[in-house]
Amino acid sequence: MDQDFDHIGEHELDAKTKQELRKVTQNFFDRPLSKAQAFDWEEFKRNEAFKAIMMPSPLFWTLGSFERSFTQKLGQQMYEEFGKAVANANEEVGTAETQYTLEDLELTAGQEGKIESIIAALSGGDRDPDWEREKQDVKTASEGQLKSAGSITWDLWVDEFHNGRALAAEIKTPKPNRDQTMESKRQMLKTIAAHEHRSEPAPIVRYVFPFNPYGSVEAYNWWPPQSFFNVKEVDGMMIADGFWNAIGGERTMEGLFNFLLEESEGNIETLTELAGDSTL
Repeated sequence: MDQDFDHIGEHELDAKTKQELRKVTQNFFDRPLSKAQAFDWEEFKRNEAFKAIMMPSPLFWTLGSFERSFTQKLGQQMYEEFGKAVANANEEVGTAETQYTLEDLELTAGQEGKIESIIAALSGGDRDPDWEREKQDVKTASEGQLKSAGSITWDLWVDEFHNGRALAAEIKTPKPNRDQTMESKRQMLKTIAAHEHRSEPAPIVRYVFPFNPYGSVEAYNWWPPQSFFNVKEVDGMMIADGFWNAIGGERTMEGLFNFLLEESEGNIETLTELAGDSTL
């Protein structure tokens, strides 16, 4: 292991999990490396002279091309795909899917109104987040006729997650904006309410941060989600290792980090060769 990451620990994932994850990492690394390979330093010098003169290193701009492509894919898909791979390698849970859609949902008028009143009260600071209380409120708001609530798509769905119930996960990077968080809470409440009128049991719905840049939940200090979730109590949420270990078993997040260190080894050397620059 690289000494820069010696805080991670030494846990290794099993071969089956690594095989599933490798299908994902191959896709994530190949396209950014191809984009970097297509970078033309001589053309860049002609067309972007200001930039090239101020930072006259082909390696810097080759790395920049790789980073832009890699970060775009990372933000759009990576955590969902890693979650799917980890869960599908875990025999303790059922099949996992990304972008899983629940269709033909129905709510009563009372449930729909209750959900919007909860969202408004949370948004205005007139109510403290309390997932158990919120669930109970929307379950019991049964007045009125059933009406269509359309469909809801979950970032990650894991069958047979716990006691025959699925896991429905909405995955966000840990600094989401206010509107994203509000819509996620609405989606969670609608899913719970709609399952009062369906034969299958309600899924375990969770708002997920796949990592925590603050180190601990006690130190978490990004304000937008805290109006809608009691983040420091991880209420209705899964955060960092709490998520990965839940879908993959103990120490999965640690093992995932070590797997990624193995897979990314040699990328810098490859990019240096592409750039024809040995200054790194």
